[in-house]
Amino acid sequence: MRSRLPVLRMRRRYIAFEVDSEETVKPKDLGLEIISCQASLFGDKGASMNRIKLISFDGRFGLLRCSYSRVEESRAVLATIYSITGIRAAIRVKGVSGTIKAATEKYIPKLSLSIAETSAENDGRRIELDGVSGWIIHSHGREIDLSPDEKNRTKGSDTRYLGLTSFDLCGGCDDADGTADGLRQGDNCIQP
Repeated sequence: MRSRLPVLRMRRRYIAFEVDSEETVKPKDLGLEIISCQASLFGDKGASMNRIKLISFDGRFGLLRCSYSRVEESRAVLATIYSITGIRAAIRVKGVSGTIKAATEKYIPKLSLSIAETSAENDGRRIELDGVSGWIIHSHGREIDLSPDEKNRTKGSDTRYLGLTSFDLCGGCDDADGTADGLRQGDNCIQP
């Protein structure tokens, strides 16, 4: 089946939101509540024109897809939700974007930093040097993403992580031709 040309496709917007609730909310229950509220606000005809869909929801943060021309109606639908299957809840819109990637990068990671730090603590990988200390969030070969303990290190930038290499941590490496994988162990060096 051939895809439509970009000119013929329906324009979409992605709404990033946060759910505050007394208990954990299941994605299926949230999706049903959104559809129910939309139908009660705008009727069947209005609901079919918007084509609202829950893209992702992790229990706290989520993405909602809607029509380009009906963003305000979709925000109104989210604002009218006060309970989900009997659980009191409030939904706050964090931002609107044209792509899933942009909505995730702009609004979701900054909000879920504490979740990333918690998973890093469970992993147990930590760097403590004279110049920098923190939890390793992601490592690939000689590259490391670090969540620093001192939050002012990333102040003024769009990211919450420091990008480091083995050269930053060890002050150089014996086999600098790139043949070794990972960081070597030694003075102030760690194995990822």
